[in-house]
Amino acid sequence: MKLFASILTTAVITGFVWGLVVLQPAMADSTQQAQINNESSGVSRGVKQGDTPQQYLRGVTKTISLESLPSLWREFDRKLVEPDKLPDNLDRIVVLYQKLNSDFTEAQVTIGYPAEKSPLASDLVALPAIEQAELLMNRGQHSESELIDAWGRINFQKSVDALVEIHYLNSQGQPESSQLSVYYK
Repeated sequence: MKLFASILTTAVITGFVWGLVVLQPAMADSTQQAQINNESSGVSRGVKQGDTPQQYLRGVTKTISLESLPSLWREFDRKLVEPDKLPDNLDRIVVLYQKLNSDFTEAQVTIGYPAEKSPLASDLVALPAIEQAELLMNRGQHSESELIDAWGRINFQKSVDALVEIHYLNSQGQPESSQLSVYYK
């Protein structure tokens, strides 16, 4: 139950941050503002180079209002955690936000775990290429204010393709650190 409570807390924080994003002035529509300098804002560019194999998620996918994220976490828990369908060596849970609407209140959200592609696996969702990621929050333990600050560093002047939130788990399956990346079109 601690895993579910920790994940639910993260979902509530994420919903709160998205609420703040929606309440921001229409920064994305403003073409007058200066470009945000990645170095001064603390955003770092993904450093991996070369071709990396395509990564996939297996989990629960639904187009929802971001305020409804806790219900998707409950569905993930009901479909995968309670029936013990998670892999034994699970080291992370990934939340993938795609197809965000124009006011960032709704998205196609996938909550799942990394999985290998196989001819029989039709329920997999492809993750964006890591080379295209802009890291908003480095892997580590973060406070609620650090998480809110990371979501606030999204450059809304660019078109957001996807957001990836990774929750790393310890050997007992409890969240121990997290990371947040954004992908622009």
